[in-house]
Amino acid sequence: MKKLVLLVLMVMATTIFGQERMRVTAGSLGVLKDQTEVNVELTFENVLLMKENITETQYLENRKKQVLDNPKRGEEAWKQWIA
Repeated sequence: MKKLVLLVLMVMATTIFGQERMRVTAGSLGVLKDQTEVNVELTFENVLLMKENITETQYLENRKKQVLDNPKRGEEAWKQWIA
């Protein structure tokens, strides 16, 4: 009985608090009214990684150095990681 009550409370909390609200900052969603399917494409251009705000190339160079400098790893570990 306790598990059932807990399950019901979790479902209610998920439906009440788990709804994300979408805010339209420009334009209108009226063009999507009759659509049943929408393709969304994310592009990652000029992405900065980590708290140091480094580029992807710099991150890969740093990661390669970390993996190769580790005595327990080596070239094989790097090839596996990059794959």
